[in-house]
Amino acid sequence: MKRTLLILLASSLFAVNSFAQVLHAYDGNKNTYNYMIYLPENYQDEKAELPLVVFLHGKSLSGTDLSRVRRYGPLSALQYGRRINALVLAPQSPGEAWKPKKVNDLIDWTIKNYSVDTTRIYVIGMSMGGYGTLDYVGTYPKRVAAAIAMCGGTTLTDFSKMKDVPLWIIHGTDDAAVPVENSDKVNQGILAAGGSERLTKYDRLDSVNHAMLARMFYLNDTYDWLFKHTSKSKQRVRHETFDVRALLPSAYKGLKSGSGKIEQINIKDGQRPDTKKEQPIPAVTPEAKDTLKPTAKAETAPQEKPAQDNKAEAERLAQEKAAQEKAAQEKAEAERLAQEKAAKEKAERELAAKKKAEAAAKKKAEAEAAAKKKQQEELARKKAEEAKKKAEAARWYTVKNGDSQWSIAKKNNITVDQLRKLNKLTDKSVIHPGQKLRVKP
Repeated sequence: MKRTLLILLASSLFAVNSFAQVLHAYDGNKNTYNYMIYLPENYQDEKAELPLVVFLHGKSLSGTDLSRVRRYGPLSALQYGRRINALVLAPQSPGEAWKPKKVNDLIDWTIKNYSVDTTRIYVIGMSMGGYGTLDYVGTYPKRVAAAIAMCGGTTLTDFSKMKDVPLWIIHGTDDAAVPVENSDKVNQGILAAGGSERLTKYDRLDSVNHAMLARMFYLNDTYDWLFKHTSKSKQRVRHETFDVRALLPSAYKGLKSGSGKIEQINIKDGQRPDTKKEQPIPAVTPEAKDTLKPTAKAETAPQEKPAQDNKAEAERLAQEKAAQEKAAQEKAEAERLAQEKAAKEKAERELAAKKKAEAAAKKKAEAEAAAKKKQQEELARKKAEEAKKKAEAARWYTVKNGDSQWSIAKKNNITVDQLRKLNKLTDKSVIHPGQKLRVKP
């Protein structure tokens, strides 16, 4: 009788879970990332396999506490009441940059163990997750139906594969954490590789900062845009995007913290909860019995459930507060780094201007010194020429009326013989006024 009751209770629990939002949390993995998989209410209806949304978080959610990946992104949006009719795979990086191979291994495992429409796999991420998104798209382009990369970049240098995927890149010009030039480089690389707006859309938003784009995860339009795409068609086309700037202010409209009730099931490494995909009614194992106990207790003592809910709500609020404080710290740190960078750049500009002015002054001084030297040399040359002329003029004497060889020699302190020798004269030579005679050698 007890065994029958346990089987019935297990069947009842499984039926409830089949129509409830469930989050499988895989923790303690050694060879890959820890991760969460969200199952929507209609997951157990195997007749229609569901799309898969892969969320790659930013640096602030890295670590070993898997619950951090619920602080923002699709899982957070679900907690606020946003409806996402898809499986959501949310891995957690321990702190390293996202590795496409490890992400792809997780997707392979998810496809093997859950009902996934393999023609409708989407990747979305921001910041470090934006890098991870573009790195994954550029490495496994045929697997992705569409992708959104926000305020990121890429570590890849080959952009030729990215151009073949419906891709939406978004970055704000006021991003102090990740420079907008990173996305500029990606867009330019895709265009240079032969890409076009037929598949790639780049929104470069003026006056939008880093944190503001996180609101994209809470917009219903974001998921509607993703779900319009499929990799089934040979001729892939990017569907028309929406006006991000106009919709961001209304991202939380109609949403309320805690309004999305999601049951979380924690799973040890290497295990997976039974689902309808393989086993309609799970066997009653010791783990199943432990799972049944809270349900049975809740049915017999419903007055305890509000206390549990209040504790969970308090924990969730504490997590949100911690996330907000972390985001504020990151923003303050980003602003401090930006100010330091701006001050450094200003100092470098001032130093460059000072060096330029000093070089100009030195060049001017050198030019003035050269001109002065040239002027002095010219003056000295003229003086020398004048002295030379005077010296030359002093060597000659112009004969005047009444002059004789003897008087001319006496006037110039030479002998008559010297005068005659310098001018080839004799004692009988006649001199006349106006004649020039050399009086010095």
